[in-house]
Amino acid sequence: MYFIYMFHMPAFVFLAGITAKSNKLAERVLTYFVLLATVLPLMWGWMWIFGLNPDYDFLRPFWYTWFLLSMAWWMITVPFIERFPRTMLVASLVVGLFGGLLPILDTELSAARTMAFWPFFVIGKLYGKQIIGWAGSLALWQKLGLSVAALAAVGYFYLDQVDHYWLYGSLNFAHFGVSVPEGVGLRLIVDLGAVLLTLALLTWLSNTKDTIATIGKHSLAVYILHGFVVRGLQPVLDDSRTVLHDAVVLLICVALAVVWTGVLSWGPFERALRWWSSTVTGLLLKPFPFLRPEDSDRRGGRGGRGRRGDAYYSGDAHHPGNAYSEGDGPDRQGLGLQPLPGVGYQHSPGFEQQPGQQQSFASPAPVAGEAYPLPGSHEVPQNNATYETTQEVPAGAAQRAMRYRRLPVYLSGDEDS
Repeated sequence: MYFIYMFHMPAFVFLAGITAKSNKLAERVLTYFVLLATVLPLMWGWMWIFGLNPDYDFLRPFWYTWFLLSMAWWMITVPFIERFPRTMLVASLVVGLFGGLLPILDTELSAARTMAFWPFFVIGKLYGKQIIGWAGSLALWQKLGLSVAALAAVGYFYLDQVDHYWLYGSLNFAHFGVSVPEGVGLRLIVDLGAVLLTLALLTWLSNTKDTIATIGKHSLAVYILHGFVVRGLQPVLDDSRTVLHDAVVLLICVALAVVWTGVLSWGPFERALRWWSSTVTGLLLKPFPFLRPEDSDRRGGRGGRGRRGDAYYSGDAHHPGNAYSEGDGPDRQGLGLQPLPGVGYQHSPGFEQQPGQQQSFASPAPVAGEAYPLPGSHEVPQNNATYETTQEVPAGAAQRAMRYRRLPVYLSGDEDS
């Protein structure tokens, strides 16, 4: 209990934050509400079939479904994290440590867990890729040392018999009957243990590109569906403890976990979840086109086509798995990001078509036969009758990845302008 619960949700939240994006925000947030509203009644009915108490409470997400609601809250903060990274990092740490002070927020609406695990989401969003790269570059002795430190943290909690409910992050300080300094101190120790274990995990798995990586790619489908497997097997496993030794039951549980994780990471489960969530979300947002600005852009001259990774890609239907998918990046328009190298610039806003191609609205069509200046040259050709004068281009600006656009006046040589 101490070993698993100290790191498994902080690590999952950290990984979810790594590729959380602010584009299509309404779809992303609504998708998690759709999944929550889908899973809860199905789980209640499933438990009723097996004679288990489903514990109805619409204000308290049942069992593991709290994560879906918390993901919706965290996604709402992503634009602020991107705009004010340092401020939001400090805010998340303060909220994570001191959120337990609020006596009225507990398991209701997953508020306590949202606050407790928010720092891991923010850190994943801001520094996740750098941390994974660092963890994967460690030498063997460094990995072993970090793993020993992480296990020592687990040993401290086990030997001191710290209440394992601290690891859930779902209860406030009043529930444990501790003072504010003690509560903040314990919360800090729990977080440090989670950081050590998460880093230790990443050191051994960050460069994995095999079955484990495939499971990670489909981890949300595994997360949602595994609850039905666990509850379905619960009566059988509980009864087996009367005839089998606990160690045997533990081995059976481990074997079942491995098998079912592989089964639930099967592609069709992920695609079915993707189709359901995107379909329902699309129907709910259809009356509110202003919440889906990419639709109007797609109709406004792009023909509904673009390369994958562009916010205008017609087949880029969002689903919550995109929270850990690299293909669904932010909309480059409005964020000032350049097109990726090696994939062509025909989709960038400032591209000028060659003669014989469809003219772009970004700038006038070039005169036939006129060559563009190559990178490294410092003058714009002056045989364009469209403009009367041109100016010399500063050398620093000549290294731009995109082709020059001929303008009446070249205003600045600043690389970041």
